[in-house]
Parts: sequence; structure tokens; C-alpha cells
Amino acid sequence: MKILLTLLPTLAELYGLVFLCMGIGYGSSRFLPPKTGAWLAQGLFWVGTPLTALSFILTTKIAGHSTFAPLLAWLGMGIGGGLAWLWLQQYPAHTRQEQGSFLLATMVGNTGFIGFPMTWRLLGPHHFSWALFFDLMGTLLISYSAGIGVAASFGDRAISIPKLLWHIGRNPTLWCVGVGLLLRQHPLPAIAQQGLLTLAWFMVIAGLIYMGICLGEAPLKLQWQRIIPCLSIKMLLVPLLLGIGLTLMGVTGPPRLGIVLQAGMPPAFMTLVLADVYHLDRAFAASLILTSLFVLILLLPLWLVLFAG
Repeated sequence: MKILLTLLPTLAELYGLVFLCMGIGYGSSRFLPPKTGAWLAQGLFWVGTPLTALSFILTTKIAGHSTFAPLLAWLGMGIGGGLAWLWLQQYPAHTRQEQGSFLLATMVGNTGFIGFPMTWRLLGPHHFSWALFFDLMGTLLISYSAGIGVAASFGDRAISIPKLLWHIGRNPTLWCVGVGLLLRQHPLPAIAQQGLLTLAWFMVIAGLIYMGICLGEAPLKLQWQRIIPCLSIKMLLVPLLLGIGLTLMGVTGPPRLGIVLQAGMPPAFMTLVLADVYHLDRAFAASLILTSLFVLILLLPLWLVLFAG
């Protein structure tokens, strides 16, 4: 509890940042031109997110064995998807579209726009690489491979393996990750690193505002009998099991906390995007994302108490 009391100002700052940025987007959504969200989405996909990845790759110190973080991201996806599948066998969803949105939400977390500021402030820049690799080589690849595969399976648009590989290969963020890893051999001047970091955080804030805009435009369907088990799997069971497993393996301190925090992030905003593209249950996906932001307020202190030591 002592560490929680120490970090209360930091938590308040983080909650304030996330809710302020998303609140600006949510509140302005009804006054913006209809295509504003689509323009922001294209800008973030082709420019914002790739530049963020490149900037963090070039400026973040790689700590310890943080390059193993993507394996833990994939393990978390498997645990979440497996538990969700078992739940749906006992309590089937009303429609295949709702089932698809349920599965997606338990598999992929918002480890970028929300995960990055949370882990940066709570872990510090020296251990941030655990969160960075969890997102870029874990969540990102999962979203554009298994995520699209699940969405296509439960939606009304089929997708072939070549087209799935095309979706992965055309993603500019993945190319920027590769370029960033190559360029790390040539350290940048301090002023250039600071400029890249400033740009990266500006893009994170833009991403949070974009999320608020989209949630303001989306219909909601607050089915608590579906929302509670889905978020319990994604935000409680998966990070708890990973945290216990890492503890048993002798992994403690910031690396363990970083993995637990990323695994416990709210469902990825990609779940709403895929629901749009593949005609899944968009209202249910939006309700999950919105509700999960308030669940995060309750669970984040729990992870600090259990795994920050």
C-alpha cells in the first residue's frame, strides 16, 4: 500500500491525461465535419503511428531481456482467446457478430495510445522497452494477423491468406519498426532524440483524441451480462495469470510490472475498427472500450500493489 500512496499523484496525472484527451474528442465529435474521424484515422495509420514507433525505437534504451516481451503478448492473447472461447461455449452470444467482438476484445489490448503513457510514467524510461516491444511486436502483429482472421471468421467478409499477408505487409508501422532497429546502430544527437520524443507523444495525444471522437460517434449497447465477463477475462484474469507466471519464473520488479500493465490494458481500439470493416457488433465493441476505461481506474492500483515490488 505504501507504493500506491507514493504513486497516487502519478495515477491522478495519468487518468487526467487520458480522460482529458478522450473527453475533448468525445465532446467535439458532434460539432466536427462527418469525415473528421476518417481523416484522422488515415493520418494516424500512414503517418502518426509509424512515426511514433520509429521515434520510440530510436530513443528508447533496450533493457535486459525486453525483446522477449512480444512472446508474452502472444501468450496473453492465447490465454484471453482461450478463456473467452470456453465462456462462449457455456454462454453463447446472441449473434456471431457479437461473439466475434467478444473474442477480439479479450485478445488485443490498447497497449499504445493508453499503454505507452501509463508504462512510461510508472516504469520510467529505463524500463519502457518492455512495454514498447510488447506493443510493436506483440499487439500490433496480433491485430493485423489473428485479429483480422477472427474478425473475418465471425463477420460477413471472407479474407484469404494472401490478402491477410498483404494487410500485414502493407502496414507502415511494421516497416518503421524494422528501419528503427537498423538505425539504432547510429545514435542520434540529443536534440534530435528530444524532437522525436516530443513528436511521438504528440501523436499519442492525437490518438487519444481520435478515440474520443469515434466513441462519440458510435452507438452504445451496455449489455452487462456480456461486458463484465469479457472485461474480467481481458483486464483481470490475463494480467493476473501472466504476473503469477512471471513471479514463479523469478521475474520481478519493473519488467514484471510492465508486462502486467500492458496485458491489463483496455481492449484495443482496433476492435472497433475491425467491427466496422468486417461488420461485427460495433455497438458492443464501443461499449466495451468505453466501460473499460473506468475499469482501468479500479484495476491499475491493484497491479501496483501486487506486482510493483
